[in-house]
Amino acid sequence: MIENDPDSLEHVAGQVEAIHDHFRDSKAKMTGIVGENPFGAIKNPDERPDAQPSEGMANALGSYRDGIHRQFDAAAKLMLSTGGVLREAAGAMRETDAAAADSLTVKDATLRI
Repeated sequence: MIENDPDSLEHVAGQVEAIHDHFRDSKAKMTGIVGENPFGAIKNPDERPDAQPSEGMANALGSYRDGIHRQFDAAAKLMLSTGGVLREAAGAMRETDAAAADSLTVKDATLRI
C-alpha cells in the first residue's frame, strides 16, 4: 500500500526542483555558433556571388538553438511549478492531519453500552 506523507512530498518537490536546475544548466551548454562562422567556406552550387549559404546555415542553427532554449525554459518552469504544487500539497496534508488530531475523540473500548 502506498503511503503518502508530507515529508515524502517535500523530498520529491526538492528532487523535481533540482530537475529545473538541470534544465537551466543544459540550456547554458547549448550555445550554437560562438565566434567565427564555421560554415564560412561553403559556396553556393550556382556560384552566385550574392548568395550567402553559410550565413543561412548559421541563421538556421541560431533559430534551432533559440527554439531549444525556449523548450528548456518551458520545461524548467514546469518543474519549478510542479515542485511548488507538491509543497502546497504537503502543507495541505499537514493542515488536514493537524485538524484531524484536534478533532479526534478517544473512547474507552471497555465501555459496553
